[in-house]
Amino acid sequence: MNLNFDTMRRLVEDLNVGICVLDKEDRIVIFNRKVAEQLQQDVERLNSSILRCHPERAEPGVLKMIGDLKSGELDKYEGWVHFIGGYFYEYIYAVRDDAGNHLATVMELHDAADRAKYLRMTENWEPPPEHGRGESSPRSPFPKIN
Repeated sequence: MNLNFDTMRRLVEDLNVGICVLDKEDRIVIFNRKVAEQLQQDVERLNSSILRCHPERAEPGVLKMIGDLKSGELDKYEGWVHFIGGYFYEYIYAVRDDAGNHLATVMELHDAADRAKYLRMTENWEPPPEHGRGESSPRSPFPKIN
């Protein structure tokens, strides 16, 4: 069975998990509706740099993580995201060809509100700092040119 591009696009759009895919130049090539909803963003993020999804102060860490994923130094990253009151768990990993060459970077963002609530009730769990407001706000997808 061959899946055509439209079928694949619809599949990614209809997933109940946020998906963001970066090309080799760290530009966003897939930003499905779910991740846009979770991060309260617009799909206009397509073709913009992943750095624009983060505050400027986060750039060094984001660049290091992506560089480590591309080089293979880091196999995957996973962790909590607390974004404007919502709790999410993210998985970030590289997609490679058969020779091990980096093709893309994928971020899966899973709704984890129930998991966070459970952890708070059963363990001494401290949520991560909240992002998405003030200094922790994402920037506009495309910088303004003066």
